[in-house]
Amino acid sequence: MATPVLRVKNLSTYFHTSQGVVRAVEQVSFSLAPGKTLCLVGESGCGKSVTALSLLRLVEPPGKIVSGEVWLNGRDLLKLASSELRRVRGKEVALVFQDSLTSLNPVLTVGLQLAETVVAHEGLPWKEARRRAAELLYRLGLPEPERLMRSYPFQLSGGMRQRVSLAMALLLRPRVLVADEPTTALDVTVQAQILAELKRLQRELGMALLLITHDLGVVAAMADEVAVMYAGSIVECGPVTEVFERPAHPYTRALLRSVPRPGEELVPIEGQPPSLLGLPDDRCPFLPRCPEAREECRKRRPELLKVAPGQLVACHYPYMARDEG
Repeated sequence: MATPVLRVKNLSTYFHTSQGVVRAVEQVSFSLAPGKTLCLVGESGCGKSVTALSLLRLVEPPGKIVSGEVWLNGRDLLKLASSELRRVRGKEVALVFQDSLTSLNPVLTVGLQLAETVVAHEGLPWKEARRRAAELLYRLGLPEPERLMRSYPFQLSGGMRQRVSLAMALLLRPRVLVADEPTTALDVTVQAQILAELKRLQRELGMALLLITHDLGVVAAMADEVAVMYAGSIVECGPVTEVFERPAHPYTRALLRSVPRPGEELVPIEGQPPSLLGLPDDRCPFLPRCPEAREECRKRRPELLKVAPGQLVACHYPYMARDEG
């Protein structure tokens, strides 16, 4: 097994509000190997994006990382000086934000923003930096990169801005790419093209990819491993084929059942996700929505434990392969 390039251990991020403490991320742990893809999935508000921001200490007040470790090449990013961390951001670990409009400077042209990234980190001449940027934009499905680079972000469609943001993250050939819903604004055809190109670039660079998404079709196409988040915590993780074929947590099973299928009625997940404000510690967070809850689930929060090779689940009564016939 390859040595992980990124290892996250017991990461917790809280938001201190006037109503109380919101535990957005609670004791999250995972690792990423070079050239591999881990998909982080779950409903909106479960903590996926806050996890991504926490990795590079980009959480703004009232949010605060309260505990945990984020190891990259033998360094804990949570303990680095700000000047050291700035050198890591973009060059070693790059982040594609979910909102492409706010991640681009509205008063600078696209070409200037892209080239400036390369010049600042690698010291290349401007002409060479622009050439590299144009080449990458073309690979990401933008056929007139030179014209696009003379444009401002507000002149581009949402899908084009999303691809520019992805290009900016990939320009420095990072060892780890954290992509938060990178294809949200794209139609299905362009999404498939971008994901295929992302896979090719990943193979070329040996890059580790943390892909945050709610689209289980994207997970099936891209992931080597998947981690399912619920109420700020990972409730199941493992190889994508194992988790999809033999889901052990009731929430994972409900997520998979809710995927639309032609000719079939939609199967919603009953109930609503819990508020992360004052979430109880002494019971399973999925308890109010779980069709298989028992007395133990009301008494103690389950720990993330191994149920199969490489597969972990936080459930007192994990569902494993049974004879349903």
